Amino acid sequence: MQFTNNADITITFENEVLELFEKHKQLSEKSLEAGGQLFARFNKKEVIISKATGLRDGDKRGRFLFWPNRKKEQNEIKELFGEGYHYVGDWHTHPEIIPTPSKTDLKNIAECYTQSKHDLKYFIMVIIGTDGFPNGMHVSAHNSDQTIKLNFLPVHEVNVSQFL
Repeated sequence: MQFTNNADITITFENEVLELFEKHKQLSEKSLEAGGQLFARFNKKEVIISKATGLRDGDKRGRFLFWPNRKKEQNEIKELFGEGYHYVGDWHTHPEIIPTPSKTDLKNIAECYTQSKHDLKYFIMVIIGTDGFPNGMHVSAHNSDQTIKLNFLPVHEVNVSQFL
């Protein structure tokens, strides 16, 4: 599944990552927020999100709250970097059909971008709502002063006879 701003950003989510998101949707009134980190490999201008971490000991969770265990997040970043993956942002759930970022979400991702050591133009924020994908996914790119909403990029069928 791909999201883009139709200019310089294309994000591809591998199935393993989408399955993790699906598993943690807040589908009942008792479901707590969940979240984790996003890890990617790069292919020219495409960012391929091929790993996402999930709940860990020490995370704080509520119906409208997710606060990760920062020490364990740092360990994940080091471990996965050693395997060739780059930390590129965070994901979490919201108990709403079509998710939208809160002011706190926007503040947190901007702070994360500013306080981290990296060479990236943007960090990615994904929020998973209760609707099916892609409608139930908010995907955006952030730096210290910019937010770019990314839109689902439908896969178009190609008529092979055009090329023969």
